Amino acid sequence: MKMYGPQKMKQLDQVDDFYAYANRMILKEFLIVDIESCDQGVDDGVFFRIEIRNSLFSGCSFQNCNFEGATFVDVVFKSCDLSNSKFTGAYFERCHFVSCKCVGANMSDTVVKQTIFEHANLKYAHFDQTRMTDVQFEQVDFTEASMTDAKLKRFEAIKSRFVKNNFFKTALAMVDFSDNELIAPMVSMPPVELKGAVINMFQAADLIGLWGVIVKR
Repeated sequence: MKMYGPQKMKQLDQVDDFYAYANRMILKEFLIVDIESCDQGVDDGVFFRIEIRNSLFSGCSFQNCNFEGATFVDVVFKSCDLSNSKFTGAYFERCHFVSCKCVGANMSDTVVKQTIFEHANLKYAHFDQTRMTDVQFEQVDFTEASMTDAKLKRFEAIKSRFVKNNFFKTALAMVDFSDNELIAPMVSMPPVELKGAVINMFQAADLIGLWGVIVKR
């Protein structure tokens, strides 16, 4: 798979108080572009329909924040905590989440294109009805996260953990799980979601019960 993520960034302007700056820009309906914000801490902030391009967030904490309907293009989140924040209806293109904590983040009904999640903690996150194109999960912990009724196109997973995920109505054809952990997925009966997915022989032994086959040990 081609490596995606942000294009080469231009010169960035440092923003020391992102919350105040963002609210001014949202009030004026201005686009946020070419900024860098480091070590910011915002809890319960509202950033409804914010639009951010060509920007970097490093070491920031945005917990329980509302980014509903937001747009992120060529944005890097590095070592950020986005836990329990709401991104429903948001749009991500050429973004990179590296070493981020997104526990319980709600990314349902989002569009995600040419984006990388790397060394990210996505436990208990929601990606229901998400449309992903050219997305890569690399060393991602997706334990007990939900990805129901999603549309995946050229989705790649590398050395990631898929444990007790709800994949109901999400076609996993051509997704290669063989280099990942895949344990106890929740799917239909019979498991039509897994048709065409690539798994290894050890995963096959664990998943065969989903087809109603009893393995005598």
